[in-house]
Amino acid sequence: NPALGAMLIWKYGRSFQAQLTAEPSDLLLAFLILPLCLHRPTLDMIVGTQARSGLGKFCEKLSEKREELFAVHERCVALKGLSLHSLAFGERSGILDVEYDAAKLRALEVADPVLSERVKAQAKGAERLGVWFSALRAAEIFHALKVVA
Repeated sequence: NPALGAMLIWKYGRSFQAQLTAEPSDLLLAFLILPLCLHRPTLDMIVGTQARSGLGKFCEKLSEKREELFAVHERCVALKGLSLHSLAFGERSGILDVEYDAAKLRALEVADPVLSERVKAQAKGAERLGVWFSALRAAEIFHALKVVA
């Protein structure tokens, strides 16, 4: 569902931009959000890891089940099309702005949507990823998650 994907990427972007730098996210990082937030076991680990613990603690938990860590890359490849459609949907809907020349993603300031209970965990996961990703360079994030961009 591109609308759900766009909302999750927007939540991630708003959280990323709310950190110290207030800079937009690298566009490539948006392709990690759906594979991490739409996979229930991975989402449960994200939500179960405190925001202040950071991406390193999440990756440590994820690597306890080594196959789960390596599956992130496979899910990124499998969901690349949905991520792209979600970015396009978000841009058309006026919640995302893609800066193509700089390869940056800006989540625009719009009213927070009312979320159904079914998607609140995914939204929380996307926001947590925004906090974690904002503290690292894109290359460090891809390396930690064993994803080849």
